[in-house]
Amino acid sequence: MKVVILFALLFFFQEEIPFKPADEFKVNVDLKFKEKPSAYNTSTFSGNGERLDTRRSGIIGFLKVSVTDLKINEDEVKVAIITSAGKYLMKKKTSPVPEIKFDMGFMDDLKSGVVPNEYTILFFSAEKKKVRKIVCKILPSGVFMVNGEWHGQF
Repeated sequence: MKVVILFALLFFFQEEIPFKPADEFKVNVDLKFKEKPSAYNTSTFSGNGERLDTRRSGIIGFLKVSVTDLKINEDEVKVAIITSAGKYLMKKKTSPVPEIKFDMGFMDDLKSGVVPNEYTILFFSAEKKKVRKIVCKILPSGVFMVNGEWHGQF
């Protein structure tokens, strides 16, 4: 019983990392259309002899994101980008960070959730405490959200 109460207290007293104010950054999206490569290695065949490495038909949107006009506060000494799968894409000091760029992926994969559809830019203090964040997310409907606010639709 004491363990349950301890976990409940820890859950309720966890600090939520605040969003970075919208006037301290600008998020730009670049949607390029390109052919999606096959998910299989070259010369891959199924059990009945059918080729699996053929390219998919059509051109699909590929989303690239850049964060510009980034205002770095005094308590923000490091920045990192983490996917919703927990993978770190980048870690570096904030001086200087003129622009942060990352590829989110093909729109059909982002909408269906096949690949991580949420990218979080975390800002750390000198004590390695998470002080602010910027969250970029694609919803299944194709809505692009930045810090929980509508930023466009694909």
